Amino acid sequence: MATSLTRRTFLKGTGLAAAGTALAGTLAACSPGGDMQNLETDQNEKKETKLSVTGDEYFCTCSWSCSFCQYNIYVRDGNVVNMRPKKDYPFRTCLKGKSRITRTYSEARIQYPMKRVEGTPRGGGQWERITWEEAGELIGEQWKKTAETYGPLANSVYMGGGGAQGSLHGSSGLIMRMFNATGCTKWDYSFDNATNTGLTRGGIQWFDQNEPTDFVNSDYIVMFGANPIFAQIQMAKFLFDAQDAGAKVVVIDPHYSATVAKADKWIPVNMGNDTALFLGLIKRFMDEETYAKDFVLNHTCAPYLIDKETGMYVRGSQFGEGLHEGPVFWVTGEPTEIDPIMVWSESEKKPVPFDTCADPAWTCPDDKYITAWDKFKDHVAEWTFERVAEVCEISREDFDFLYDVLQPANKVAHYINFGTGAYENGLQAAYAMTALIAMTGNFGEPGRSVGGFDMMYGNFFGHASAVPSNGNMCKAVTFLAAADIMSSGKLMGEDYPVKTLWVSHGGMIGGSVNSNRVKKEILDPMEMIIVEDNFMTDTARYADILLPACDMYEYEDVVPLGHMRTVRLSEKCIEPMYEAKPDAEITRFMAPYLGVGDIVNEVDDDMWWKGTFEDVPAAVECGITMETLRQNKEMRYTKEEPYIGNVGLTNFITETGRLMFYVDTPAPRTPSNYDISNVEREQMPTWFENKISGAHSEYAADYPLTCMSWRNPSRVHMTMFMDTWARQFNDQPRLFINPADGAKYGVEDGSEILVSNWLGECVMVASFNSGIREGCTVYYKGYAENETKRGSMGSITTDYADPYAVNCSFFDNRVKIEPWDGSGANDEAAFTPTIQGAE
Repeated sequence: MATSLTRRTFLKGTGLAAAGTALAGTLAACSPGGDMQNLETDQNEKKETKLSVTGDEYFCTCSWSCSFCQYNIYVRDGNVVNMRPKKDYPFRTCLKGKSRITRTYSEARIQYPMKRVEGTPRGGGQWERITWEEAGELIGEQWKKTAETYGPLANSVYMGGGGAQGSLHGSSGLIMRMFNATGCTKWDYSFDNATNTGLTRGGIQWFDQNEPTDFVNSDYIVMFGANPIFAQIQMAKFLFDAQDAGAKVVVIDPHYSATVAKADKWIPVNMGNDTALFLGLIKRFMDEETYAKDFVLNHTCAPYLIDKETGMYVRGSQFGEGLHEGPVFWVTGEPTEIDPIMVWSESEKKPVPFDTCADPAWTCPDDKYITAWDKFKDHVAEWTFERVAEVCEISREDFDFLYDVLQPANKVAHYINFGTGAYENGLQAAYAMTALIAMTGNFGEPGRSVGGFDMMYGNFFGHASAVPSNGNMCKAVTFLAAADIMSSGKLMGEDYPVKTLWVSHGGMIGGSVNSNRVKKEILDPMEMIIVEDNFMTDTARYADILLPACDMYEYEDVVPLGHMRTVRLSEKCIEPMYEAKPDAEITRFMAPYLGVGDIVNEVDDDMWWKGTFEDVPAAVECGITMETLRQNKEMRYTKEEPYIGNVGLTNFITETGRLMFYVDTPAPRTPSNYDISNVEREQMPTWFENKISGAHSEYAADYPLTCMSWRNPSRVHMTMFMDTWARQFNDQPRLFINPADGAKYGVEDGSEILVSNWLGECVMVASFNSGIREGCTVYYKGYAENETKRGSMGSITTDYADPYAVNCSFFDNRVKIEPWDGSGANDEAAFTPTIQGAE
């Protein structure tokens, strides 16, 4: 594989050149009627132009998971006319953020409540305009009827992860109080979960990393499954600052990416086999005894005793010990009680509780027991460099380099994101990564960090006011089990009929996996589908009833997620357009129709914000209230700056407060119908070949190319399918292909090709890129069905998943490619809505 590219070739191959040009593009203003009008931008009239785009100034925050940027919005005559960076603020709004203006005024906005014309097919695009009251009556009647006939769990809700991340109006906001009050089923969206699940199993708290401003204190920044130049563009500033300060950026990635182009070192590996790499490095640390001995012995499970016969940890209760005080539970802040795990005492020559032993042994002389250290050492024994190279295709030079970088003496920021988790074995990759980092004790100091660099303020995990006073709560069930549940009517052997679905800002079609199956086996059997959204998405097109939600400039909210440990206000800039309502107002309007009006509306906005801040000690300590936030716009919820995570090594989130590379009773992330009998494989980090993308896959002969995705540099998830500035620069889906594969399969650079597998098909444009490994393909995600000439991108992604991670395996996928002759094109007319009763 060729790995040497010129910058010009790379930019041309990835579309970055066009995207960069777009950043300097002309801004536009909106007329009162919502039509876009070009503004004068002649260089000789800069002063005049500046005056023409100013107006009332507001402070807003993007609610997108790429960076959650803050900026100023300018409003004139009731319309948003410009967006500019916040003064003295390090982030500069990207093309995606600038495009929010055109998004707000897009023709794709859902303007008023509608219902599908009776007798027409779902997705047919024929709608009848109705009033909010009519929508409430229709939904309320069906919702109550379903609950009375089949029980409350027969009503269900699906909420997306990336589009509405506020506190009151977002997916963790007031709307959850309503759904909880009804006691319905909540489909867990089940993507981007494997990595955090694996880290959590090992004991690493994803959100307790150092702030990225601390990068300058690191010797190395090592990226695992991350491409921030595309996915989190604002992180680039901190990376470049660190490089200027002397830090080296190391990227482990199968392909030459935009982030690789800016890195100091690129380590290419075979996709989907990160677990093997980590196990090989662990073995070398153990063999050469270069691990951080004090940390491993006193802050990991290394000395814990395991009963050889049962595989279970030896507990204090087996020796007459009572319960001991455990670590503080990170969610509640309260101490726990534990049945202590035993270790072998060198001086007492017997098992004693780990928390009272001053001299735990690495090895146990009693044949009945084995220490977790010895068991794990035996487990990784097979992972010689030769075995690692066979699986990962890594060079000896790169393996040695990475081993040297990760030495305990070096201050390493482990930059982790979701790439390694998008495979069937993704949980194991993160679990193995935890064990690898445990060898070095790289925590709790400036320059030393582990995490994904999205910080979450405490209320984001579930605001206390979302728990209703009637005692009901939604039951979370994985979306990946939905098709099986709908067809069998059962969950884990018990009757589980589901008849209605309410989608709130979610991309069930296209935004998740296996769109064809989603339609046929999940959506088609539903008696009623309600979609609440801003825009006519693929999922909205498939609804029975549409509820128009506001876009971000039309309401006030608090955004609690971002790269820094702050909460930010997003001010209301304009009045809601058309008949759209903010989520909270939709909730208050709909709750009485669902029979829970009193329960929902007993909490008003002031009470909600009071609970948001007064129930969180960090907010109280830092003086954050809704009033102070409205004054300051952004406030830190920690006084330390930059924040350093896990100081004192007390924030490992396991039963005993130590990192674990052996778990005797591993549990799946969430209940499902999957077979979880393979417990032994889950106890320690274990490599296994991915079922679909693996080299020996049963699918490889018919579908020879593996298929994964990059974050689209011009959109976030599927948020730019409408006609926006950003869409102009990546206006149709592209499949990046190594030129050798193009020649092998008879496709030309820039030609339209049919990409297909056993699930579906999609027409894309072939883009040759020698930075893509041979035998692999990569596409930008985020394209809607009406943007493709045939099929859809969502239809070629597998919904096969690991039973413990219960996570969408977006990258564990295979396709074949061939030239497209233009046959079977989508019928564009099917995507043009016909609305009865429209003005």
